[in-house]
Amino acid sequence: MNFLGFFQKRGEKDSSNEDLLPFDLFYQLTYMSAISSAGIQRSQIFERAAQLPCSSAPYFRQIEALAKSLNYDYSEACRVVGESAKNREVQSLLLRLSGSLSSGEREDDFLAREAKVQADIYTNQYERDLESLKNWTDAYIALIISVTLIVMVATISTMIYPVGTTFIMGLIALMVAVSGLGCWLLFRVSPHEIKPHSLPHTSRERYLARKLAMLLLPLAAVSSLLLFSQGMEMEKILIVAGVIVFPIGVIMVSDDGKVDRKDGEVGTFLRALGGIGSAIGTTLTEALSRLDLRSIRSLMPSIQTLRIRLGLGLDPGLCWRRFAAETGSEVIRRSVDIFWEAASLGGEPEEVGSRTSLFATAVSQLRARRRLTSSTFRWLSLGIHAAAVTLLVFIMRIVSSFGRMVSELDIGSIQTSSVSALGGVFNFDFTSIQALQPVVIFVVLVLSVVDAVAPQVTEGGHGLKFFYYLGLTLFTSGLILLGVPPVVDMIFGNLASI
Repeated sequence: MNFLGFFQKRGEKDSSNEDLLPFDLFYQLTYMSAISSAGIQRSQIFERAAQLPCSSAPYFRQIEALAKSLNYDYSEACRVVGESAKNREVQSLLLRLSGSLSSGEREDDFLAREAKVQADIYTNQYERDLESLKNWTDAYIALIISVTLIVMVATISTMIYPVGTTFIMGLIALMVAVSGLGCWLLFRVSPHEIKPHSLPHTSRERYLARKLAMLLLPLAAVSSLLLFSQGMEMEKILIVAGVIVFPIGVIMVSDDGKVDRKDGEVGTFLRALGGIGSAIGTTLTEALSRLDLRSIRSLMPSIQTLRIRLGLGLDPGLCWRRFAAETGSEVIRRSVDIFWEAASLGGEPEEVGSRTSLFATAVSQLRARRRLTSSTFRWLSLGIHAAAVTLLVFIMRIVSSFGRMVSELDIGSIQTSSVSALGGVFNFDFTSIQALQPVVIFVVLVLSVVDAVAPQVTEGGHGLKFFYYLGLTLFTSGLILLGVPPVVDMIFGNLASI
């Protein structure tokens, strides 16, 4: 219907990322299931669901607008919005919700069942994405090897045939395009989710990494430009740049590991806390003081801080939100919001904890499977990067050394007769070899960036983790550029003396 256009524009910003819709829809249904267990009115369920900051909330804002502004029954509003939804999964859910509401079924029962169904749907889709990701990581390795071979063939071709600068630049452009395409494909096939939250308050490691990034990134850029202007070798500049940016990535990798461990424990924490709260029939603050923390060691420091804040009589809602923010995890933030809001509305703590832990545990287990794939690819891609750069520099240095040795010989008459015999096809001109050295440096830089992006998009997480891989690739490339040429010169020096 045309009047839905206004309400769709209101949620346009939230719904722009359709890739996150399955993840957000799982969260949305878990939230609605948890708060409905408190026995609140139907209008409150839809009103609170419409206020969630996720890509699925605009659909419920449309339902709420039809019900409040145009006096639609919620069943009819779900049907209207469901029929106009372009996403088939959302359309099916809203039409089922419409049928359930019109039949008189309790919202609590329907939403609890749908949350479990969505958990299965999300799990199956995530696993399919992981299988696709495994195949594309293998394809990416093949792409990197292929583009390296292209550059090596172009390097050797300049020695025996006048291929021209345009041809070389075309091959380099093709290499950059293919490498970028490989990274983009890895990003597209990777499971889409939100791992770190975007709240102002966050973990200490992430706060430190942000401060370091503001300091070290300009320092790396300025240092590289100054060293280059002073004529320092590019390999040394790469080593310096890699060393400068590497600490940012190290801190973020450490934070990412802590987030993974906390995500794995939050489901257990909320389930246990809800069970204690229902067993002794007391508040969550009192239940938290009786909770044994030995089984959730990663969350223990944060929970102890939460206990202290609650014990001081501070606002419980603010304390719980600050607890979630300081973990740095989006899953914990969403899970704690669900648990606290549902319990505050009067929901049974054990039931609320059980429904909330379904969301947290399912996401954590799926991410553990993703880490199994990404960790293998991470070290494989770094190893392939080192091998590709070593081979490229090795071949380039061999060609240069060979050309230098030939140029020192008096083979003018031999070269003339060879060219005449071959009809002028081969020229054996070594003067253009030196011009290829900047091209090889550029290729190494491109491979360093691309091979840093690929593990990052495969693994997911905060964007600053990119500098961990970039530091490794830049440092490795610099060492190879610094160490391989002397080895080649030593080999050719021994051959020349024979």
